[in-house]
Amino acid sequence: MRSFTAIAIASVFFSTNLPAQVVRSVLGVSEEQVEGELNWTERTLTVYGEGVAPSGMTDVAQRRLMGFRDARTVAYRNLLDIVGEVHVDSRTTVSMAMVASDSIRTVVEDVVRGARVVQGSQQEVGGLFRLALRIPLSGDFALVLLPESGEPTGLPPTVLPASDSLLIFVPPEPYTGLIVDARGLDLRPTMSPRIVDTTDRVIYSAEQVDRSYAVDMGIVGYDKDIQRAAKGDRMGGKNAHPLIVEAETVSGLFNGDVVIGEDSGIWVRMADMEGDFLSRCRVTFILGAKPPPVRAAFLDSALADSSAAFLDSALADSSEEAEFADEDSHRH
Repeated sequence: MRSFTAIAIASVFFSTNLPAQVVRSVLGVSEEQVEGELNWTERTLTVYGEGVAPSGMTDVAQRRLMGFRDARTVAYRNLLDIVGEVHVDSRTTVSMAMVASDSIRTVVEDVVRGARVVQGSQQEVGGLFRLALRIPLSGDFALVLLPESGEPTGLPPTVLPASDSLLIFVPPEPYTGLIVDARGLDLRPTMSPRIVDTTDRVIYSAEQVDRSYAVDMGIVGYDKDIQRAAKGDRMGGKNAHPLIVEAETVSGLFNGDVVIGEDSGIWVRMADMEGDFLSRCRVTFILGAKPPPVRAAFLDSALADSSAAFLDSALADSSEEAEFADEDSHRH
């Protein structure tokens, strides 16, 4: 059994190396479980290993070599164990996929064996050696786990709502991406989430994307800073012009899918007809605490671009929200 000191040190490492606005899940922070962290913003999995040098070894260099070698062996074992907790989608974990497919198990094990030591993670405290190993959730890992692309299964883009509740606004330039504001909801990050509307129609899923984009950058991005997300490379960088919609709730066994309104779903599909951003995985989910209500000044004009108004308000609110603690970093 590992000491409380070692666990505390590992927890400090994770909490001090990432900004509060990064979407992350800390896994197994107890004496019974290995310490690990899923960084959904950077799409990496990091796991610690701890070891000791053989007793009686007096040579300092050899002692460090053997101690870190033991820690590395433990880290590989821990990584193979904890990688199974990664959510592939709202109903499947990596461990489930490995049980169902020998080829998936083989690839995941190969990725684990290729894990790299995190620079600066090697430390010795009281004779206990520890280091961290890290693997990406992209590349071969994503290639074997993400579903195959196929024909879009969502709402046909030519269908208009039966009511007049949707204000159709044509922006001066095409939207370059989609931001779904899911703050205040219990959304759990997964590798392959979906966007569905309140009528259960699929608006966006892995089956609709270019697989090369999905493997390289993920089906969606996760962030807690809406201002950073709105100007990020996924949205188009300096030419970013994202469409922003609010999620109404979440769904799926692991709460991994977002649900948006029927009108919002139609709006997304119509915007994608012009901007073609869904197939390129230009989608980001915003997590974190629910921001203050949108100020009335942004709601008075029916002729204004509602997406731009929402963005202005959201960006202003995000500066206030940034002061809150990263309250859900230990929820998983």
